[in-house]
Amino acid sequence: MANDSLLSLNKALQGFDVTVKSATSKTVVYIVKAADRTKLAADVNLALKKERVNFKANVKDNVSSFPITTVTDGGTVYKVVYKPLKSGGSGAGAAATKLGESAQALYASMANVLGRDIKESDLTQVNFEKAIKFAITDEDFGKMKNELTDDWIYSSIQGANQLRKRYSSTNYEYHRGSKKVDVIENVFKKINKTEKAFGDINKWSPADIYIMKKGFNPGILQEESTLKGLNEMMYKLIEEKKLIGVSLKKIERGGGKISEKNFPKDPKISKASFKGTSSTFDSMDGYITWGNASTEKIQFRSFGVGDGLTGWQGEIKGASANQGKISLGPINYILKSHGQKQLPTSKESATLARQNSEKHAKDIAQLMVDYKMISGNEFDAAVKTIQGKPEKYRYSKWLVLQLLIKMRDMNKKTADHITQDMYLYASSQASFSAPYLKLE
Repeated sequence: MANDSLLSLNKALQGFDVTVKSATSKTVVYIVKAADRTKLAADVNLALKKERVNFKANVKDNVSSFPITTVTDGGTVYKVVYKPLKSGGSGAGAAATKLGESAQALYASMANVLGRDIKESDLTQVNFEKAIKFAITDEDFGKMKNELTDDWIYSSIQGANQLRKRYSSTNYEYHRGSKKVDVIENVFKKINKTEKAFGDINKWSPADIYIMKKGFNPGILQEESTLKGLNEMMYKLIEEKKLIGVSLKKIERGGGKISEKNFPKDPKISKASFKGTSSTFDSMDGYITWGNASTEKIQFRSFGVGDGLTGWQGEIKGASANQGKISLGPINYILKSHGQKQLPTSKESATLARQNSEKHAKDIAQLMVDYKMISGNEFDAAVKTIQGKPEKYRYSKWLVLQLLIKMRDMNKKTADHITQDMYLYASSQASFSAPYLKLE
C-alpha cells in the first residue's frame, strides 16, 4: 500500500479504540473495540469511504466469527476486526442463559426475515434491526448483538439455519421470556397445582424459546384443565405450525440437528423396565432396578440437607452417571395414573418420624417382615432398633418400604410402565410431558 493510502487508512481509524494485534509483510490485523460492534463496523466502513480507501465490508474470516473489513494493497491484507468492550454468552448462570437463549431467538428471526440461511457477513446493524422486530425477548438488544463470544455466534447461526429449514415461512415471531410465554407457563402452573405431576416446569417442557405464528394468541391454552388436554393442544399447535417450543443446546462445529420429543407418535421406547427391588435394614434407602447392569437402578431416599426431614425422592442411576431425579409428587402422580394407591406425603412421614411412637416403629418393622427383610422372630428387636435410629432414617425408610412392596406386588406390565415413566421423567421425556423440539 502506498504511503498516502496507508495514511488514509490510519486517518480513517483515528478516534476509534484501535490496537494492532499482529503484523507481517502479508497480513496486518487491527482490533477495534466499542460497546456496539455492529454500529462500530458501520461507522468504520463509513470513515474508510470518506477517506476514499478501497475496502471490502462484511468479510468472513477465520480471525473472527463476526464479519470483518479488509483492505488489500501491494500484497498485504489489512484486517479490521471488531470486538465488543465486554463479552459474554459462554459463561454460566442465569444471565448467560438469558443472553444465549435470547440471541438464538434474534438470529432465528434474522434468517426468517431474510428468507435464507444466514452467515457471519449477515450480522450487520441493518439486519439486526430487521430481526429484532420479530424477536420478542426479555434481553437487551445491544447485548444480543454484541456480547456473544465467537463460539456462541457460530452456534446461534447454525441454530437459526436449522430452524429456518423446518419453518421456512416468514410469518413467525420468536419469543423468550415474553408476555405470551408467561401465558403458556401460567396455564401449566395452574393445572400442575391441582395434578401435582411436576416439581419443575422444565420437566414438563424444557423449551427455551417459542416459535409463534404472528398474531397467535396462546390464551387458547387456558381452555385446558388437565395436563393430558394441555399436551394434546400443544401437539396440535405444533402440527398446525402455530406454537412450537424449542429446547436449546450449544451447537459445536459440525453439529446442528433438530429432534422431536414427546410427540404422540413417539413410541416412548425406553430401556427401562422393572427388574426388581433391593434394600437393607441399616440403610435408609432402597432401589428399583431398571436395567440389566448392576448399576442401573433408581435410588429412593431423603436427599434433604443435614438432618432435615425433607427431599424424599428417587435418583436415576446409570452405568456412568446419575441421570436426574424424580420427587415424591411426580412419583405419586405416576402411581395414580396407573391405578395404584399413592404414597403418604412427605409431611406425614416427617411428623411420624419425629413422634417416634412405638406404633410407628412397629409399622415399619411389619413392612420389613412383609418385604422379607427380617423374619417374624426378629420383629421385637427390630422395633427397638428402629426407635433408636435417627429421625431421618424413619422418615425415609417408611416411604421406601411402602414403594418397594407396592412395586413388587403389582403385575409385571404395570410395574414396567411405572418404572419407565419414572426413568423418562428424569430426562424430561415423561409420557405426561409436553411435546417440543430439541435443537443441538
